[in-house]
Amino acid sequence: MKRRRNSVTVSVDVDIDELVEELTDEEIIDLAERVGHSGPRGEVQRAIIMLRQGRVDDGIALLEREFFPTWKSKAACETAYQLAMGRVSA
Repeated sequence: MKRRRNSVTVSVDVDIDELVEELTDEEIIDLAERVGHSGPRGEVQRAIIMLRQGRVDDGIALLEREFFPTWKSKAACETAYQLAMGRVSA
């Protein structure tokens, strides 16, 4: 007899503004440190300020650059920028 697989789909709506308002600055910084961020706390503090000012995209972009950089070096980033701007051929 063939086993039947059951699945469940769950959808959750999260209001980022409510989430940010509930966390203190220290809690957000502690979370950042737990994921392995050992650099200056200044970038995280700047992101918190941006989020609280309603600049959600800017705050997220700052955190992504700090924790999940696309390029491993400044030179690689500059090359990608030049390619994107059409100043260098591939």
